[in-house]
Amino acid sequence: MYEIVSMYYDMMYVNDESYRAEVEKVVALVKQYKLSDGDALLDIACGTGAQAAYLRDYFAVTGIDISDEMLAIAKDKVKDAVFVNANMCDYDLGRQFDVIVNLYGSIGHVESVAHLKMAMKCASRHLKPGGVFILTPWSTKESFNEALVGRAKTFELSGYCRMETVRLVAEDKIRIDYHHLISDNLDVTYHRHFNFITLFSESEYEDSIHEAGFKIVERLQPDKFRMGAFVCTI
Repeated sequence: MYEIVSMYYDMMYVNDESYRAEVEKVVALVKQYKLSDGDALLDIACGTGAQAAYLRDYFAVTGIDISDEMLAIAKDKVKDAVFVNANMCDYDLGRQFDVIVNLYGSIGHVESVAHLKMAMKCASRHLKPGGVFILTPWSTKESFNEALVGRAKTFELSGYCRMETVRLVAEDKIRIDYHHLISDNLDVTYHRHFNFITLFSESEYEDSIHEAGFKIVERLQPDKFRMGAFVCTI
């Protein structure tokens, strides 16, 4: 899916104002809770580097993602960051970080509670004592609602039209069907994709976080942090 979506992902999904505001909240939380003395940050599931573009103003950024196409865009966008192809459930970067972020609900791409626990343990191994870990859930079993998402925008002769259905197909699985019209200098193409997102309960998140050795110091709701967040220390 992301081989194609990466070509227009930023145009369709990245809002500079909201990403900047999100990074400012990350910085405030780090100032509040971080006890380690460095500025190394790991951006898990960094995608095209949308957050890294702002995080680099405050931290020395390393990003990981499993999409080569997304990483190629990130490398071109944020030249002073380091980007590595890695799976968030199984990686070893050979170092630790002062801050680790897993934002925009990307944790929902893991397939099961077992994989969630693997992802949390990987993050724990890479966080320095006194560091801060911020995790954004992709909704939860308790809070999820099915939805139809529709947006359109034009930029002179280019633009997009986006319609996506978000439906529950099992107790812990969401299917998202993407219908995208993309115009590039009046050349319009249609792209259809789908993927599955795993829903976890609040207790499944909490248990996985605690089992990895983290302490949850704050649980932010979506009105305080985009999509909500678990703020953790170790």
